[in-house]
Amino acid sequence: MKSAKTASMILGGLFLSLSALPTYAEQPDWKKLTADAKIARQGGNYTEAVRLYKNALEIQVKNLGPECPEVATNLNNLAVVYQDESKDAEAEPLYRRSVEIWEKFPGTDTQIAASLSNLAALYHDERKDRQAEPLYNRALAIWEKSGRLGSPAAVTSLTGLGDIFRSQGKYREAEPLYERTLAILEKSGQLESPEALPTLTSLADIYRSQSEYVWAEPLYNRALAIWKKNGHSESPEAVATLRSLGGIYRSQNKYAEAEPLLARVLAIKEKALGPDDLDVAASANDLALLYNCQGKYAEAETFYKKAILIREKNLGVEHPDVIRTREIYAAMLREEGRKAVR
Repeated sequence: MKSAKTASMILGGLFLSLSALPTYAEQPDWKKLTADAKIARQGGNYTEAVRLYKNALEIQVKNLGPECPEVATNLNNLAVVYQDESKDAEAEPLYRRSVEIWEKFPGTDTQIAASLSNLAALYHDERKDRQAEPLYNRALAIWEKSGRLGSPAAVTSLTGLGDIFRSQGKYREAEPLYERTLAILEKSGQLESPEALPTLTSLADIYRSQSEYVWAEPLYNRALAIWKKNGHSESPEAVATLRSLGGIYRSQNKYAEAEPLLARVLAIKEKALGPDDLDVAASANDLALLYNCQGKYAEAETFYKKAILIREKNLGVEHPDVIRTREIYAAMLREEGRKAVR
């Protein structure tokens, strides 16, 4: 799966409920296939989910015709499974076809908005933000017109557009979208759930990038509390948040608060990646910088040497990252009146 997609959640990957649409005739066969497909997808059995959705669509088209809302729903849902598998080329025409069908039926605006958000997310994953942004805007206009902009269903569109603006450095545009998302999640009782994590950390990252630490810190801490509660405190996302929070404390000269966080990051990375990984070098360098800032040169020296050795092993002695780390280490030693020994 593409790294742009958040863990356990497809951006825009919203499954649409068949019960929300009018039914022309009872078709237990395709309904059972659709229910089984959803279960298969939730269990990560994407191959089976695709097979079941395709079978359901074949029956629907035969019995209901190729242009009915039920077909549009399963076209969307099949596209979501393809998106799970990062098969974007297969997903894109299905999303477009589902929208084309729904546009022929009054009262399906919210279904159109959901599929537009899904397609926009697909484009964002492919770094095609010029195509994604107008789709998100169109979806949000539909949510607003229908009076559902404050509903959980609109969250995907809000966060998706916020992600685009954040990736473009348009923080003023992204910030209110994330804030609105958190307000919706709080109202629906989901602010302490895993669903809130991407928005909490994205908004915190914006505040941190602008040195608004007083706003970033509680968001990071809230995210870390959710990961701890759900047993995922050592996930890559949680570790990245620990590092960000440690960096905030270091920038504020709160060294006592920063040290255990950065030390934990290093320990987790060594356990997960092994002692010679470049990410381990980055965390060792973080601790070296922390101790250097405090004038604890002996401790800093240990971690600078660790970072240098790992980077030399992976990148070679002439790599810019290696040279830069050596220069910083040497500058620290000069402050002590010493010289670096290779």
